[in-house]
Amino acid sequence: MTTGQKQLSVLLATACLAFSPPVAGRAELMPTPTEQVDLLIQQNDGEGLLKLARQLRGGVAVSADNSLRVPNFAKARQALESAVTLPGVRQAEAKLLLAKMMLAGEGGPVDGDRAVTLLADVIRTGSAEAAFIRGQKLALFPNRVQEARDNLNLALRLGDGAAAFELAKLAATPAEAAAMTDFGIKVLRQRVAKGDADAAFDLGGYYRRLSDKPEDQKEALAWYRKSAQLGRITAVVWVARLLGEPETPLFDPVAAVEQYQAAANAGSIEAAQELVRDFVDAGPLKVPPHVYDIWISRLIDAKDATAVLYYSQALHETAEQRRRSSDQLYEATMAGDVANEDLIRIGESYRDGANVVIDQIRAANIFRLGIKNGSNSALTRFAHLVIEAPSLRSRENVQLAVERLNELAAKGSVTGQLLLGDMYAKGVLGDIDQTKAIDLYRRALAGAESVEVLNRLADVYLSSADIGMRKNAFPYIERASRAGSESAMLKEAKAYADGEIVAQDFDRAVTLYKKAISLGATDALVSLANLYLSRGGETAFHDAHEAFSDAIAAGNREAPVEMARFLKANSKLDEAIARLTIAARKNNSQAAVELYEYVSERAQNPNVGTEWLRLALRTVSDVPREKVHLASAMLMPSDIRLNLQAASMLRELAGAKIPGAAVALSNVYIEGKGDAKDVPAGLELLEQASQKGDVDALLKLGDLYMDGKYVDGDGDKAIGYYRAVIALHPDEPAANMRMARAYREGRGVERNLAVAATYLKISSDAGSRMATRDLGLAYMWGSGVKPDEDKAVQLLHSAAEHGYAFAWHDLAETYGAAIGPEVDASQNFRLNMRGAMEGHVSAMIGAGIALLSGFGTQRDPEAGILWLERASASTGWDAPDAMYRLAEVYKHGIGVEKDPKKAREWELRAANAGSTTAMFHLALELEADNTDASKAEAIKWLQSARALQHVQAAKRLKRMGAEDMSSVSLQGVEDDGVEE
Repeated sequence: MTTGQKQLSVLLATACLAFSPPVAGRAELMPTPTEQVDLLIQQNDGEGLLKLARQLRGGVAVSADNSLRVPNFAKARQALESAVTLPGVRQAEAKLLLAKMMLAGEGGPVDGDRAVTLLADVIRTGSAEAAFIRGQKLALFPNRVQEARDNLNLALRLGDGAAAFELAKLAATPAEAAAMTDFGIKVLRQRVAKGDADAAFDLGGYYRRLSDKPEDQKEALAWYRKSAQLGRITAVVWVARLLGEPETPLFDPVAAVEQYQAAANAGSIEAAQELVRDFVDAGPLKVPPHVYDIWISRLIDAKDATAVLYYSQALHETAEQRRRSSDQLYEATMAGDVANEDLIRIGESYRDGANVVIDQIRAANIFRLGIKNGSNSALTRFAHLVIEAPSLRSRENVQLAVERLNELAAKGSVTGQLLLGDMYAKGVLGDIDQTKAIDLYRRALAGAESVEVLNRLADVYLSSADIGMRKNAFPYIERASRAGSESAMLKEAKAYADGEIVAQDFDRAVTLYKKAISLGATDALVSLANLYLSRGGETAFHDAHEAFSDAIAAGNREAPVEMARFLKANSKLDEAIARLTIAARKNNSQAAVELYEYVSERAQNPNVGTEWLRLALRTVSDVPREKVHLASAMLMPSDIRLNLQAASMLRELAGAKIPGAAVALSNVYIEGKGDAKDVPAGLELLEQASQKGDVDALLKLGDLYMDGKYVDGDGDKAIGYYRAVIALHPDEPAANMRMARAYREGRGVERNLAVAATYLKISSDAGSRMATRDLGLAYMWGSGVKPDEDKAVQLLHSAAEHGYAFAWHDLAETYGAAIGPEVDASQNFRLNMRGAMEGHVSAMIGAGIALLSGFGTQRDPEAGILWLERASASTGWDAPDAMYRLAEVYKHGIGVEKDPKKAREWELRAANAGSTTAMFHLALELEADNTDASKAEAIKWLQSARALQHVQAAKRLKRMGAEDMSSVSLQGVEDDGVEE
């Protein structure tokens, strides 16, 4: 095989990546349109060419089972170009048809001048249609208006009533225009009476364009219906369109769908496209899923562009086909002498999964070929792979990368020095070597003042456990910040706010955050708000609120959403929803998605607020992460139309390797949202994404195997995925948090509280507020660490101040119980109130009880009941506890008059919401009523409580002789005897 042949084989293999359906065998070979046109041209058969052109333009049915007619404009135009040169009785007809195609741009470019010339020839034969079309075209040119009038008058004399409507537009006076219009209507009506479908269609078009008045649109609908009855298929499509306009009195979605189906069954691809488009875009017709399934399938068979637009070829290509084409391309690439630019393109395809099965090993091998050929571009891509994917860090790969990067660095290449520095900073060569990384980064910096290198140096210093080393980061942060780096500006602001590596300066931090905000850094806005709150004071909330408001006024697109999150966290959900509503109505799709989430959460119903998702669909930006967020939200309601459109969006985004898209798309398959449930397909998506180092995919895989809900539980496998994340990013907070939980609970690993605490510290240091809170509790209880009350309180305060509301209640508990600091009732109340104001349900309950009892504050039963009611209305796991507390309030008259009826109502609500305590006490009360019905009801509640591991409920059932009615095991459940 020659070099050229080998390269050709690679290109052919690349082409195989596109969907190629198998070629079915044919018992009898029929001439293709190309063959038929060529044969008729050779035979100089003008009449045959005209007949074939009409057939090709009108479309040929896909098959006996698929009525859609697919036009072939290019071949029709080719046939007509030959037909117009052949004399004969049908030559004029060929010219007329060719002119119409040229004016419409069918099968080639628009050619108005030649079309006008052809039409002039046809007019000489007495063609009313040619005269009408030519007059209509010439009327667009001011210097040819008289010629247009002449043509249109001729068309009218020859019986084309629609010409009167065009003449009316050219009339000198309104009276002349009205008379001409009336005459045209009269002529067309006469033709309709003789069974002319085209005349009825022209009348429908006239009234449709006349005005938006209901009476005119109704008249248009009547004439289109008449035209359809006389056999014109395009009239059926227009009937459907008029019935499908939601803003008119004619709107009838069911009838519109029926008409579109009738037109599609008669061969109209346009009608089938409208049905598919309405379904996928969640349009006003609400096309049923089974109708959509029929026509999307038929459009795909017809290789229609609309179907391809909505469902890419990946939908039809099986996994086996994809693997086979990937194997063919790889074999051809590795066997042939392929140009470096092609090697890089193909290697990137395997790296990114672009039209092939993602395979980083193959990508690395292909880049190695490029390195062998002396390509520095291949070398940098290979080095990035080795740095980012621990599975590729074989001795051979690392040695090759280091040797070639050293050669590059020795020549003064900043890229070579930077990548070598990354290898040492990330431990690719063994242990992390900060000294060598710093040396290489400094050499790179000496070669060019690069913000990227400055940030790399800062990050290396900041990652050190030594405070002295961390302080060395600040000069580089300053330089990068002065050069305009937003990330460096945020680091500098944080440094001044924390006061660890530089003297604390609150005002300087605020200034830097505000500067970053002015550059559009929304992260800075959130950090500034948290800084105000952490400093405290009477104006803290006001200052934070003002910062968000200023950013919104300045046009920051993300600020309304961030402000809403801030307001929601501070128990101001109504204001958050109001802010989002304003932003959503200004076409802020991100705000619309967030608004849906808030509204549906408040209603505790994912089907509430879907109108905001539909608004977001119409206004969504091109920012990929916003599309992922929108599509993920569209999977929440039980609306198959939204679900399917979400799946379609996610397929496109995942195909483009947008972060988070593969994980969201896997949920479509794993949870059966919008598509048939296909867990293996979802797992394959996650595996492909994880091979590229997608942290979210690795975490999702770990969670799936740890939870065992959709796949067989496998703790060892789950731990493997979590460790893979940590190998890529040692301080990744979510992965370290999951490892801490695994060691704390002994899932997938042997239980070890000390190791759990180590992982918690890493996660906490990386910014996880949940980990900071859990680490604080570990120090409070001595769980894996030496008990340290001061450190515990400090960590809990830090978590709470940085927005983790749970920690406020934890802090309150330390001051209200024997463990921890000395009991301080007022401090307990103050901290619970802080958590309650941030929306934490347990804190609301604590604050409510304190206000009812006067523990740490002035007794205020009304306020106490209000907080308990707010807690009970929340979606938190402990909301049922708040309901049961309210039942006790009314049962015992705590701060209010006793009200047994209200007490029973709250007890029932609590029991129905899952409170085992409420179930147990409700059962006792029902048993005391001492009727057969009440005892049966009591047994039902005791069984429900027992199923939720309530020990006393099980004992009570046994005493009642009803224990055999429940078989739930209570092994390992502690019996504390409290309820009895």
